[in-house]
Amino acid sequence: MARVLLNVKIEQALRERLQAIAREQNRTLSNLVETELKRVAGMVAPASTEPPKNRRG
Repeated sequence: MARVLLNVKIEQALRERLQAIAREQNRTLSNLVETELKRVAGMVAPASTEPPKNRRG
């Protein structure tokens, strides 16, 4: 699928918060925003709210 550029204006405080979330998740701001837009559009499964299971038993 071809990728296209999307420019949007948002409040600086929102950008700073999104950047902090992306940093915490060790990913780019673009990846965070694209993933969340896909989730809202129903193109990916919602993020799990439960913690990962311990696979060691």
